[in-house]
Amino acid sequence: MLGITAAGLVKWSYILSLVAAGLFVVAVAIFRAAITVYTMPLLVLLVATLVALIALVMVLAALAFGQFSALNMTRALIALVISAGIFVPIFMGARAVADVPTINDIMTDTQNPPQFEAVPTVRKPFDNSLDLSDDRLAYHRKMYGDMKPLQLDGTPDANFDKVLELVGDRGWKLVAANRAKGTVEATDVTALFGFKDDVVIRLSAEGDKTRVDMRSASRQGRTDFRVNSKRINAFLEELAD
Repeated sequence: MLGITAAGLVKWSYILSLVAAGLFVVAVAIFRAAITVYTMPLLVLLVATLVALIALVMVLAALAFGQFSALNMTRALIALVISAGIFVPIFMGARAVADVPTINDIMTDTQNPPQFEAVPTVRKPFDNSLDLSDDRLAYHRKMYGDMKPLQLDGTPDANFDKVLELVGDRGWKLVAANRAKGTVEATDVTALFGFKDDVVIRLSAEGDKTRVDMRSASRQGRTDFRVNSKRINAFLEELAD
């Protein structure tokens, strides 16, 4: 009645899926370049997701109600793979946000938080603040009260090289290492979007043992999808082993 055919749906879903892919690539490029506040590439990503959803609905409708013999199946499959590949992961990630605390700076000690000294010099003006207010620390204790430091045998100096080695093994970019203060600062970069999270590890003497505290903070975004807490736990577990 409206002149819409299954073949036409496939054609337009194919075109829209390519548009969505292009927007997705642009968003990733802006995220990785870190040339602006994260809300700008996030908006581009959301538009890409919406376009991908429209393309996905159109191609599914064509496959459900059209005759396969009359469809360009190559374009239909390309549209299906691209649109679903963009929409589904982003949709699932958006749903997961509802269960994630609105915090992006995690640490093992809220009474005496490890401090960044070199990292602030490589951060950009629009990155998240590293200042810790009483409210932020109180919320941290509520959401991540189970975060604990690690104790190792030996002195901080004896364990310092172990920390440096593990930082290198994890592929983090070393920002600063101060053996005298027992601190190591590094940056971890995610594979796809290039999100940067800064890490500081502090070694201090506690009797004849070494106390290892750690802090991991995201440069952008209001939440970290629990990435920082998982990074700290994984690092300390590996260091303990």
